[in-house]
Amino acid sequence: MATLLRTRPQVAITASKRAFSTSTTRSVSLQLDKNDPDAVAEAVPPYPHGPTRWYKQSRLGLYGGQRIRFGNNVGDEFEVKTRRSWHPNVLTRKLYSKSLNRSVQVRVTARVLRTIDKLGGLDEYLLGEKEGRIRALGESGWWLRWAIMQTPAIRSRFAAERRRLGIPEEFVQEEQAEVAEAQNVIEQTSDVDPVEAGVELGEAVGTDGNFVVEQPPGLPPLKFRVGPGKHLVLTPSGWRRTRPTTNHAVEVKKEKIFDRIAEEQMGTREAEFRAELEMQQAQLPVKTRLSQDEMEEVLKAARKEWKADCWAQAEVQWAEHVGKREARKAERKAAKKAAERLEESSEAAATEAAAAV
Repeated sequence: MATLLRTRPQVAITASKRAFSTSTTRSVSLQLDKNDPDAVAEAVPPYPHGPTRWYKQSRLGLYGGQRIRFGNNVGDEFEVKTRRSWHPNVLTRKLYSKSLNRSVQVRVTARVLRTIDKLGGLDEYLLGEKEGRIRALGESGWWLRWAIMQTPAIRSRFAAERRRLGIPEEFVQEEQAEVAEAQNVIEQTSDVDPVEAGVELGEAVGTDGNFVVEQPPGLPPLKFRVGPGKHLVLTPSGWRRTRPTTNHAVEVKKEKIFDRIAEEQMGTREAEFRAELEMQQAQLPVKTRLSQDEMEEVLKAARKEWKADCWAQAEVQWAEHVGKREARKAERKAAKKAAERLEESSEAAATEAAAAV
């Protein structure tokens, strides 16, 4: 990931500067909550234990299943009980990942930190196979686990384990061929004109083979934080750095309008669509009915269309809002000019009256 997540090129060291550098590589934060939920669901396998139901901040870090605990303080003399709570000791740390060849900034509890030190690194903790470890990872840990499993270092490690277990060589060679093909596609399409990539994207970023991710088609690109306000996004034309946008406030307001429209319409549309689909399936023979997975795929495609429709409505409402705002601005400007003209005419009349006297 050295070239994938590299920062600006370093200036050549002159004779007056040090011959070495103590600065570390910029860490990466694989932020789950900053990505589109549909894009994440399309690329990342579903978390086997479902979404977090209690202590929901734990979904954004490695909490190891810890939550707020409640109990009593008991007095020594009269044994008076007073309710109290114990919060997990949550820290923000940069943990080095061998597979990503980079530090990863995560929120982690002290207990998980001790476990990581005991196992020998972040990768070993994330790649644990027992059910208890998978449950302790949480949604953010599952996202990190998927990210490091996309690296050729971990894929080659799994391939070596398959060889030791006696799994046929065809499966190993097939997986290696898929990794090489995906890497070649990204490297061939990464050198594109920055102007053609859009205003919000910066220059293309080449990869060194440490991080290969398949971009879900028709969905917003997955992005990974490399600094304050700076992200890398995976687009159909390869990895690209984001460029700060001048209309960020406008995009935030449009998202608020979209959220309001989606909250009003998506639930009703989905309920009506499910009822109609179930009615149509009931009229078909049993052998020709859709399976549960096929029905979910149909619903997923319908949700994409509904979201696109909601975005179109949000754009229309925003255009109407901008039009009304510009009309009000024009009215105020016209009223101001009329008041100025009236004031000028009254001053001219007063001057003429004074001159006549």
